[in-house]
Amino acid sequence: MTLPPLAAQAPTSQSLFVRFRHVGINVFIGVLYTFFAYSSFKQWFDTGNMGALLIAIQETIIISFVIFRRRSFEETKVFWEWLIAVGGTAAPLLLRPDGTIVVTESVGAGIQFVGMLVTLVALLSLSRSFGVVAANRGVRTGGLYRFVRHPLYGSYIIGYAGFLLGNPTVWNVLIVVLMLICQYLRTLAEERILLNDPAYQVYAANVRYRFIPLIF
Repeated sequence: MTLPPLAAQAPTSQSLFVRFRHVGINVFIGVLYTFFAYSSFKQWFDTGNMGALLIAIQETIIISFVIFRRRSFEETKVFWEWLIAVGGTAAPLLLRPDGTIVVTESVGAGIQFVGMLVTLVALLSLSRSFGVVAANRGVRTGGLYRFVRHPLYGSYIIGYAGFLLGNPTVWNVLIVVLMLICQYLRTLAEERILLNDPAYQVYAANVRYRFIPLIF
């Protein structure tokens, strides 16, 4: 009887590292999410702060897609690109609702709701092609991707701007600024990989804007 090659019998050390790395990211984000969700839902329950409820729902949707993301065809091996990807995903989980700005809270909650809806549509457009680090998980051109190349990051700008209106603490401002920087750098990292794909080259030539149609 002929035995299969050793590589076919057991995972390689590299594949095991990749597997543990993905599990480690999930655990890290999961722990942050637990504290974030507790704080947000408690703030909503105690004060009725709708911004806290909406940000909790939005991040719950995003984290669900993070956990069930599929493997990529080509994934970055650059350390700083991993760092900004994890940072961009984890940073919003450090936001904390304040609930003391009553005047702008309802306006902010309305903007958040719009951002949350755009986030949901963008995620559904991506389906399981959603990921954390820069990678090629297949070129998506349908849904909101017909209008901008990174609608999900555009929805973050809307949602977190609304959150800041109702919860404008120094801490939250710093976290949102950090998140926006990370998301922009993630965009550059993702396109560095995706532009190796001829299908994405055609798509990028036809869809000019990255985040918001006719603006940026």
